[in-house]
This record gives sequence, structure tokens and C-alpha cells, in this order.
Amino acid sequence: MAQLLNLRNAVPFSVISFFFVYFFSSGLQLELSSDVPGVLVKGSGFPDFGNYRNIGTVSAEQLSLDDSDRRAIFVGDIHGMKSSLDDLLRQISYNGDKDTLIHLGDIIAKGPHEGSLSVLSFMSTHNITGVRGNHDQMVIEWRAWLNWVQEMEAGAGSRWLLDLEEKWKQGNVSGELDGDSDTDDWVKEQMRDGRKDHKWWSRVPKGWKLFSDHYQVARDMSKSDYNYLRSLPLVLHLPSKHAFLAHGGLLPYDPMHSISSKRQPLAHLPKLPSAFNGSSIATSRNAQELAILNDIKQNNDPWVVLNIRNVRNDNTVSRWVVVTHSLTHYRTRIGFEPSAQVKGDTLPCYPSTVVYGHTASRGLDIHRWTVGLDTGCVYGRRLTALILDSDTAQSRRESVSLGAIGARAYNSREEREGYDDDDDDDDEEGSDSVKPNGEIIPFSDQGQARLASVECHKPK
Repeated sequence: MAQLLNLRNAVPFSVISFFFVYFFSSGLQLELSSDVPGVLVKGSGFPDFGNYRNIGTVSAEQLSLDDSDRRAIFVGDIHGMKSSLDDLLRQISYNGDKDTLIHLGDIIAKGPHEGSLSVLSFMSTHNITGVRGNHDQMVIEWRAWLNWVQEMEAGAGSRWLLDLEEKWKQGNVSGELDGDSDTDDWVKEQMRDGRKDHKWWSRVPKGWKLFSDHYQVARDMSKSDYNYLRSLPLVLHLPSKHAFLAHGGLLPYDPMHSISSKRQPLAHLPKLPSAFNGSSIATSRNAQELAILNDIKQNNDPWVVLNIRNVRNDNTVSRWVVVTHSLTHYRTRIGFEPSAQVKGDTLPCYPSTVVYGHTASRGLDIHRWTVGLDTGCVYGRRLTALILDSDTAQSRRESVSLGAIGARAYNSREEREGYDDDDDDDDEEGSDSVKPNGEIIPFSDQGQARLASVECHKPK
């Protein structure tokens, strides 16, 4: 138990094993965070720009992995790198009629503007499954804000924006504006000088950056692309694979309480459906896997699911990455079996797998029950996919350990503390030398998956 208590300081919490209790009988009760620009606070006077969708499910029938011709393909952060996505899909012989393609969020922004629009159009047109990333979320919020302002006062808001955009474009043509810092300074100057437009400037949420790449993608994307982004959930559940997909990650327990606290969802038997007869392992596992989202308040916060990279020493969630050389692979021993009687804290449990993106500074990050696929394509590294097919997804044909790939990707980095990926993932060291094509890794408790990647060319 002491070993588990110290685990928070040993590994990043966005990549922890998941073992769940309690029945998910109602929707998530989302609360908006207040400490990060781009996520509005209740009672702020603004409408809801977030348009959150809580959780989606991909059924066994949708995956159809019992068909020898079908595969499930999970792709890490694309960030508008359309040519790299095309290269990856060609390399793995992607067939849109048979394969289920699922992205892990951050499909747009930070990369080339036209690339972002092209990636978004591809995903929208083909109705590709995926989850929201934090950059996708900022684009959603900007588009909702643009719609809100443009409809104000019989088009007066739209005219204000058009006039402002025209001034901004002229500044770009004249060479007055060169890059984001110049634009930020220009916007601040316009705010100071535009006293007569104060009522409009007051409607720009604090911390939001006009004419940023998120703003421009939001402005230029089609209505159908916007609707596609809004349709993306924060989390995808794959019950047949006992797996979750989330852009930033999820927490396995509430770090504000001791791991042995009775308040933890793993400390008691779940509330199972009334029709449950005590013999269905599948039913009880499903109860565990979904309950973690309802019982742990941090997992009910959209900002956490979109942004988590670590847990601080004060037990709060952070975007900052603390990378250590310690590779700790473990299984929590607190849980339940369908027919078990509660006897202290010795109830066994069932594992689940989490696949996530968001953390390019870690590179390819493979642990026994978690897989991080953000390999920094937008920084000129690689774009990586995790592939489940009928051979690797149905049964483990041979014993597969963690293998060299995880250690290679992890240990190729110098130890870093306090590295902020969003300030940015510009760290060019790391996993670009790791080419995991064809590597086999364990997936779920009895399955396998293989990895594929392509080299990316950093946009100028």
C-alpha cells in the first residue's frame, strides 16, 4: 500500500492503469475550469461556448474486429499535418470502407492553416471517429464566439469584426505584423485606441487571442466541419476492448484522498443494474470502466480530460510534464469480482487500457496499460498509429512483454522537470529516432496491437 501511495511521484498520472468500480447510471456533471484561458466560468456573463459532449461508445459491432478484413486504427496528434496523415494512411494501406479510423484529438491548429482545414474536411466528410483535443476545443469556442458576436445588434457585431479584420490584413500586407507577438501587440493597441468600440472589446473573453491560428481556423471552417468538431466527445469507451481513449488522459482515483480512503471508488462494490444476476463478468467490468468517470470529480472536468499531463505534489492536476527515468509498471490490487464479498480492501479487480495523445515531450510512451501516441509530428518528428486487427486483437498468440520500444522512447530523453508542452512542444530532442513500424505490444488483458509511424516535415 505504501508503494501505491508513493506512485504519484514516480510516474505521470495521465498514464496510469485503470481499474474501476461503481455503475455509470447518469451523465457526467461537467464543471468548467477557471484557471486556463479559453474555458469560461459559469456566471461570467458569456454564453456556453464549450458545447461539450461527455462520452461516446464504440461497440464491438462498430469495430467488427471479428472480420478478418477489418482493423481499428488509432492516430496520435495530427495538428493540421495533412501530408503526414496521408503518408501514414498510405503506409498502412488504410481502407475507409473496412477500417475504423479513430483520432486522439488535436487534429487541427499549430500546423499549416490550409493543412488544418484539409484535415478537418477529411475527418468531417468521412465522419471519422475521435475525441476532442485541447486545441480542437479552442477552435470550437472561437467559432461559437464568432457566431455570437456576428448575430448581435442587427449585424453591428459582424461589421465591427469585418472592419477589425480588414485593418489586421492591411497590417500583414504592409509588413507591420510579423508573427503572433506582433499581432498580440497590435490587438492590445487596438483595444487601447478603440474606446468607442469598448462594448465590443469587452465581449472578447479574457485571455483569448484574436487572429490566433485557432481563431483563423474557426473563422474559415465550414458549418459542417464545425458541427463535426462539436460532435466529438471528451472520452471514447471501447467496452469490447476494455479501453478508453482520451486526449489528455483520465485519473484512476481521486488524488485529493488517500488511495486507501473509503471515499475512493475502488473501496467498495459497485452499484450494479437491477437485472444483474451476479454471473456476468462483462456486466461488472462495464460497470467498473464507466464508473470512474462519474465517481472521480476530476474526470468530470473537461479541462482535466483535455489537458492533464501530471499531478502536482499538492494533488492538483497540471499541464506540466515531469519526466523521470523510472518505469513503474504495476497493477492495483483493490477492486471486486462479481460474486465477491467485501472483506477489507482485498477485492480483486479488472484492468482497462487508456490510449491518449497530448504530450509530445514524452514521445511514444508505452506502459502495460497505457499508450501515449503523440510523437510530435508538428515539430518535425513522427506521426504514429496503433493498429488492432483480427489477428492481434482477438487473442494473444504469444507472450509479449513491454519490450524495448517503450524504454527506448522514454529513455532517449534527458530527465526534464517543469516542461510545459504548450509553451511549447518545441523540444526537438526525443523520440524522432524511434521508428516503431511493425512493433507488437500488449493491448488490453489478452490482446496485442502493432505500431506504425511516418516521418513528418516541420512546417516553415
